[in-house]
Amino acid sequence: MHRIGLIRRRFLVTNPITTTRRTIIATQVKRSLIHRSSPRPVTVPNTLRLLPCHRKMTTVTPSHPTSTKNLDESPFLKWDLFPDFETLVSQVKPEQAVPFFKALLDDTRDQFLTMEKNFEPTWESTIGQLAPLETKLSRAYGLLSHLNGVKNSPELRSTLEQVQPEFVKLNLLLNQSEAKFKALEQLKASGNNWAELDPVQQRIVDKTLLAMQHAGIGLPAGKDKERFNEISERLSQLSLSFSNHILDATKAYKKVIDNAEDLVGCSPAFLESLQKNAKANDVESGYCITLDYPIYGPLMMHCANRSLREEVYKANITKASTGDLDNEPLIHEILGLRQEKARLLGYKTYADLSLAVKMAHDVPTAESLLDELFGASINFARKELDALTQFAVDHLKHPEGEPLQPWDTSFVSEQYRQSLYKYDEETISHYFAFPKVLQGLFDVAREVLGIDVREMASSELDKLGITKWHADVKVFEVSENGNVKAYFYGDFYSRPAEKRSGAWMDNVTSRTKDPATGHVTLPVAYLICNQPPPKDETSPSLMKFRDVETLFHEFGHCLQHMMTRVDYADASGINGVEWDFVEVASQFMENFCSEKEWLDRLSGHYQTGEAMPQDMADALVKNREFLSGMAMLRQLHFAKVDLALHSTFTPPKEAGEPTAFDVDAEVAKKTVLVPRLPQDRFLCSFAHIFGGGYAAGYYSYKYSETFSADAYGAFEEAQGDKLAIRKVGQRYRDTVLALGGGTDPRDVWEAFRGRREVDVHALLRHGGLE
Repeated sequence: MHRIGLIRRRFLVTNPITTTRRTIIATQVKRSLIHRSSPRPVTVPNTLRLLPCHRKMTTVTPSHPTSTKNLDESPFLKWDLFPDFETLVSQVKPEQAVPFFKALLDDTRDQFLTMEKNFEPTWESTIGQLAPLETKLSRAYGLLSHLNGVKNSPELRSTLEQVQPEFVKLNLLLNQSEAKFKALEQLKASGNNWAELDPVQQRIVDKTLLAMQHAGIGLPAGKDKERFNEISERLSQLSLSFSNHILDATKAYKKVIDNAEDLVGCSPAFLESLQKNAKANDVESGYCITLDYPIYGPLMMHCANRSLREEVYKANITKASTGDLDNEPLIHEILGLRQEKARLLGYKTYADLSLAVKMAHDVPTAESLLDELFGASINFARKELDALTQFAVDHLKHPEGEPLQPWDTSFVSEQYRQSLYKYDEETISHYFAFPKVLQGLFDVAREVLGIDVREMASSELDKLGITKWHADVKVFEVSENGNVKAYFYGDFYSRPAEKRSGAWMDNVTSRTKDPATGHVTLPVAYLICNQPPPKDETSPSLMKFRDVETLFHEFGHCLQHMMTRVDYADASGINGVEWDFVEVASQFMENFCSEKEWLDRLSGHYQTGEAMPQDMADALVKNREFLSGMAMLRQLHFAKVDLALHSTFTPPKEAGEPTAFDVDAEVAKKTVLVPRLPQDRFLCSFAHIFGGGYAAGYYSYKYSETFSADAYGAFEEAQGDKLAIRKVGQRYRDTVLALGGGTDPRDVWEAFRGRREVDVHALLRHGGLE
């Protein structure tokens, strides 16, 4: 897996377009979910979710707080920029949280119904007066969602299960308000009132009207609207169930190895990690293999024991596909309900519904890009596989004439890479000590973009009353020209027992400006990664190169959220950005990891401080071209399967009819060069599209990457001239980072690049595919 760029979003009444928009509460993002060689481990978006419906939970029904004052005293709401995480961690239990959220929902509903009676066709009377109400609700729910990702527990799950159905119902109430819709339509049709709005306000109104249409506002009262609401509630429930099944299935698998000889090829450091993993999983002795990526990934890359790799690989591709955790029924129900929902709204397919709010706008445009990239990479990929196979025959005793199997490719690829570039991943990690990498990242921000970042000292945190949900969390201040612009929390290390896998960015607060007082609420973000923790108290976390890229990626998301100049929360930062443009800022930052000058700044031996050897640095610069054709095909496969499932597939109603797995297998005939196993059930853990925000939108990774590569091309054109680079950086800062969701992405792109078209060849050139 590569990295996840799933970003989670603030409350907004735009279409819950997977990882980017939100229903009543943010839909997640990208990271995040948002990987290059495999889907990013989904970061649960701030969209509403439920627990698996088969779970039995004790419902808590204590009395609710009865006044707004009582609500405002809750740690879910009693904060400005920095929540009191110490209190929240101790109080996120059903007996405390459930009554609060139920009372908050009741209060929000009552306030909205009162406002609804007096809507007028003005900004102030509609979106303006609703903003504080939405912000209050999103701040509280955002904390619950965040803690579910980083401090997952049965208590949190129970809380979500009990309150989420009511969130869905409230969302439908807000988005199906005829009075609100009529007022906004009249505002748009009015002459003077509409003309007085600035372009950002007009864009927010347009997006809100479309979102309300997608929420069923146009459906007549009666059977169709009732069915639409049933579908919405059920899909929310299924989404969370899907994600929780993956989490539970991942935790459930444990393979204990007693003899280190069965792990030949694994480094001493990784063997030590396996021993620590055993203790963490209550295994008395030996080496414990689990399916969380910090364990699974290195094992598949380095373990020479082919039969063990095969066993673990099969466990991974079949996880969440059996017993009580089987996601197959959920997949088909989700796909069927999405199609039904789209047709109720007048769309032919769910893919048409999803693309209607994206930059690509329609399925043929998305498919055209995927086909262009496929045509450019397929021959490169075939040659790469031939070279891999021949290397395995010549150097790894692989039987001649026998194709590589899926459990071979990671291992053979790593051995092949080492033969070409001399260094293994573990050795390279010794030159990427986390403190050094982090400082290098902040140097890029300062010297290229004019943005200063510093970690806040413990004394400062104490003075401001800033608390954390875990001792390893760090808090950073972000400034520009000496003026504080934002803050972010960094939670960098893996904690499989309580923290979801992958990496993501989410928002704590969004930039807003109070129209009455002029007070600006600064943006605050979460930056979540899952790199290996320090081996001991005296050693730093040693990062794999992909961990370095992941950090840069998620920081790119953070920059777009934090450096916005938009004053309306619905369009500031990442909010309101079209989903297939939102990965541009994150993928753009990854490019610096492959630039020689910055590699030198990021690296240094963690013990001696010695510079990275020149040939190692050269190898990493060339790294993005290594097997890039095969990596491209892998991402194209996921994107094509996603679009096919949401455009041409009909879930089976009887035994023997084609299943989602048949669609996956059919697409694989063209896009997958290494033979697939018949029992492959990867879709059961494809959380991006079934548990996250990428439904009919996984193509967004490649769509955005064409823009991010072209954006970096502007810096390449400066040819090392530091003054010229700084000017390009300022233009990037003034456009892509500053304008957020308040400006059409085509206009943002034209303002930055001087043209509306994107140069796809920049992406191919960076990957050595032309």
